[in-house]
Amino acid sequence: MPGGPIPGGRTSVRIVVVGDRATGKSSLIAAAASETFSREVPPVLPPTRLPADFYPDNVPITIIDTSSSLENRGRLAEELKRADAVVLTYACDQPTTLNRISSFWLYELRRLEVRVPVVVVGCKLDRRDEEYNLNIVMAPIMRQFREIETCIECSAANLLQIPEVFYYAQKAVLHPTAPLFDQETQALKPRCMRALKRIFVLFDLDMDSALNDEELNEFQVFF
Repeated sequence: MPGGPIPGGRTSVRIVVVGDRATGKSSLIAAAASETFSREVPPVLPPTRLPADFYPDNVPITIIDTSSSLENRGRLAEELKRADAVVLTYACDQPTTLNRISSFWLYELRRLEVRVPVVVVGCKLDRRDEEYNLNIVMAPIMRQFREIETCIECSAANLLQIPEVFYYAQKAVLHPTAPLFDQETQALKPRCMRALKRIFVLFDLDMDSALNDEELNEFQVFF
C-alpha cells in the first residue's frame, strides 16, 4: 500500500454501526474483518479493528457494533457521540427497517447531535424478494437528511460489496466533500471555485483559456 502523509493527520477512524435488530450489523462487521461468512455470529461483537493496510489511505479503522435494545440505549448514545462516521443498516428483506431509517434513526442521530457522515447500508441483499430502484427510494431521504454521504446494499452471505461499506465510511471522514460542495444548491462552494480557477490560470501558460496537451501533462505531473 502507498505511504505518505495520513489525510488530516488522523491515526484512526472510528465507525459505529447502528440499526434495527436483526438487520445484519454483526454479520456485516464479521464478514468485513474475516473476509468470510459465518452463520454463528454473536449478537453484539466487541470492537473490531481493520488494519492500516486494509484500504489505500493507510488509516486503521475501529468498528463498533451496537445493540438496538431499549436497555442499551444509553451505551448506544455514548458510542455515537464518539463516532467519526455512522453506518446505518436496514435489512433488504424487511421493508419496515428501511422505513425506520427516515422515520426513526436519522431523527435519533439528530436528537443526539451526532454530526458525522452517515452511510446507509442495506444488508442481506441475497434475501431480497421485491426488486426496487435504490436511487429512487433514497433520493427524497437524502434530500431531507444531508448528513447521508451515500447508500449501498450488500450481502455478507455472498461477500458482496462488504469492503465497500467501510471504505465509503472511512473516505467520508478522510476526504469530506462538505468544504467543497454545497448539498443544498448542488454546486461547488465559492472558495472551491476560486481555487479551481486559480489552478487553471497557473497551468494555462499560453493564456488561451484552454489547457493544451502539454499544459494538461504538466498539471497531471504536478498533482
